[in-house]
Amino acid sequence: MAAPVELGAPNLIRARTTGVARRRRWRRRATPWFFILPALLIHVFVIGGPSVVTFFLSFTSWNGFTFGKFVGLDNFHQLLSDTTVRQALVNNLTWTAIFLTIPISLGLGVALLISSIRNGTVQMIYRTIFYLPATISSVVVGRLWAWIYDPFYGISTLFTTWGLTGLVQSWLADPNLALYSVANADNWRWWGYLMIIFLAALHNTDPTLHEAAAIDGASRLRSFWHVTLPSLRPTLVFIGLLTIIWSFQVIDLIFIMTQGGPANASMTLSMWIYQQAVYNYSPGYASAIAVTMTLGLSFFIAGFVYLRHKGWDV
Repeated sequence: MAAPVELGAPNLIRARTTGVARRRRWRRRATPWFFILPALLIHVFVIGGPSVVTFFLSFTSWNGFTFGKFVGLDNFHQLLSDTTVRQALVNNLTWTAIFLTIPISLGLGVALLISSIRNGTVQMIYRTIFYLPATISSVVVGRLWAWIYDPFYGISTLFTTWGLTGLVQSWLADPNLALYSVANADNWRWWGYLMIIFLAALHNTDPTLHEAAAIDGASRLRSFWHVTLPSLRPTLVFIGLLTIIWSFQVIDLIFIMTQGGPANASMTLSMWIYQQAVYNYSPGYASAIAVTMTLGLSFFIAGFVYLRHKGWDV
């Protein structure tokens, strides 16, 4: 029987060095996870857990009190024939179209004007004034604009006093105006936030590019189109993605100002989910709508990830 081979001093030192290096690599990889672990656990229990429960509830018929009954795809079949869901989807798409155009254009335009101000104090004053509505809570914004639209002591009384009777409208009671009236209130709060994001992006734009364009004789419009806009493309895509996601989650101002009325004219998918779960005691059906909406939004997120994977600067 051969005698065991003893490690020489060089081999022993090399083995110890390798062990120490492995432990150091493990600590370097594990340290970030220890820091993120509390937030990860909160996310799993607060977001992940309810998401899994919602998915399973979408296949059940449950009134919120007794034990649920497994019904397979019945909730999803009901969803396809629900006229309110179709109306809510159209309203959500309309809301998305509004917020992909008006607040983004307004925020970008004002950001360009403010960034051209050289006086730092004046620029900060304008930033504060325009951003201030974004700091107000949704409840306050909803109540404030509900008072503004009130037919007895709101803006309609001013129009009547000024003789502008053609502008007197039932802003929240007219099915043709209710959704746009609520969207206007949300836009009042939202565009200032986008302005701050665009200002940050504009300050990160290389000024030498504008100087080179000016030397080449480019006008301000050409400089904006060929220099500023391409540099803002990642910001625009990011804001567009968030706008699409948030537009399908809108419920706060709808709940406060119209409750989805009149006649479902301002009903959104999130509002209909809430009504089904709370008012109609159908959390199973509400979960089916929520799951379907989540899957639809996942396509937009997947497209964004795909473009990033392909190397697009978005």
